[in-house]
Amino acid sequence: MIATIITYAIVLLFVLLWAYTAIPKFFKMKYFYDILGSQAIPKWSVPILTLLIPLLELSVVFMLLFPETRLLGLYFSFALMLIFTVYVSGIIFQVYDIYPCPCGGMFRRMGWKKHLKVNMWLTAIALVGVLLMQFNLFK
Repeated sequence: MIATIITYAIVLLFVLLWAYTAIPKFFKMKYFYDILGSQAIPKWSVPILTLLIPLLELSVVFMLLFPETRLLGLYFSFALMLIFTVYVSGIIFQVYDIYPCPCGGMFRRMGWKKHLKVNMWLTAIALVGVLLMQFNLFK
C-alpha cells in the first residue's frame, strides 16, 4: 500500500516536472533556442535540441499518464535526469569552455550547486520509481 502511494507520488512529481519544463519551451521557442545557443553544447545541435527536448519531455508526460507505458516513462525520467545531472556537474567542475546561465524555470533563481543537488535528488527519486515498478513492489 505504501509502495503504491510512493510510486504514484513519484509519477505525479515527474508529470508535473516534465510538463512544467516542456510547455513553456513550446510557447517561447525562440527564447529557448537562444538559451540553448549559450550553453556548452555544439552549435550544430541547437536547432535539433530546441525541438527535441520539449517533445521528449512532453512524450514522457504522456508515457507516465498511462499504466501500459508508465515504467518506460520512469526509465526516461531517470535517463533524462541523469543526463541533465551529468551536464550540470560538468558546469560546476568547469569541464566546458563556457559557463552558461541557469536560465530555465525555477533553476534560474538558484545557483549551479543547488541545481546539481536538486537534479541528484530527482535522479534518485526516478530510480526509486523505476525499481518500485520494475520489481512490482507496489502490489
